[in-house]
Amino acid sequence: MGKRIHELRAAKKWSQEEFAHVSGFHRTYVGQIERGEKNMSFDNLAKVADALGVTMSTLLDGLENGSAANLKVSRAEAGGQGAKDAIHRTLEAQKLMKGLKLQHAEMNRTILALEDPPARNRRRSKAPSRRAPK
Repeated sequence: MGKRIHELRAAKKWSQEEFAHVSGFHRTYVGQIERGEKNMSFDNLAKVADALGVTMSTLLDGLENGSAANLKVSRAEAGGQGAKDAIHRTLEAQKLMKGLKLQHAEMNRTILALEDPPARNRRRSKAPSRRAPK
């Protein structure tokens, strides 16, 4: 199965990282699948087939008896330069969105900290003096 997925990904000229972004998996998981180190659930198998643009039957064809499947991918499906550019733009947009979300979360934490100073500062001002009585 992993070899089949690798062949289909390579036919589209996608790196493992590009395929991971397109399929919604982590890049290390994609590598583990291709090396046969991980078993996939049916749902993940369906996601892989969808991301590769093949049917589940095409993806599984011939695996049972070890024969090669008909994996001919058309030039348009293989990801010409236009498709590759579109994938790269999508990946860049996703990276930008992730960075913006992280900045937004950090900004919100900073605003909350400024609006409500830590309790230890309040304790210091309210704490009774520890001087010895006269």
